[in-house]
Amino acid sequence: MANFTLTPTWAYPEEPEFHNVITESESMKKDYQNISTTAVQRFVFEFIGLSDANFKTLYDHYNGEYGSYALFNWLNANIPDYLKTLLGITSENLSGRWVEGSFSFKLKSHSWDAKIIFEKNN
Repeated sequence: MANFTLTPTWAYPEEPEFHNVITESESMKKDYQNISTTAVQRFVFEFIGLSDANFKTLYDHYNGEYGSYALFNWLNANIPDYLKTLLGITSENLSGRWVEGSFSFKLKSHSWDAKIIFEKNN
């Protein structure tokens, strides 16, 4: 399992995704079923002003993990403190994968801006 070693400029959570199935019953009332007890947690990473070398690191990591295929560790030293507090983690790394289709980037005159979504492995 590879390690991800960049610290994003901004990393913020998306709304948790629950696996609920809503169907109508014979009485015409909605019937709710929860397929999983654990929500899917996703985080948007924004990198502003990346150097060419750091952009290459991000780009190569995305390609090396086959986009959203392979799991990797986001090293604890690179997780912003406010996310550690939100998730209640102290020293462990976060395991997860990239979300397919979420990697976007823009070349600027002397740097790169990039955005990608990380999905935590539960």
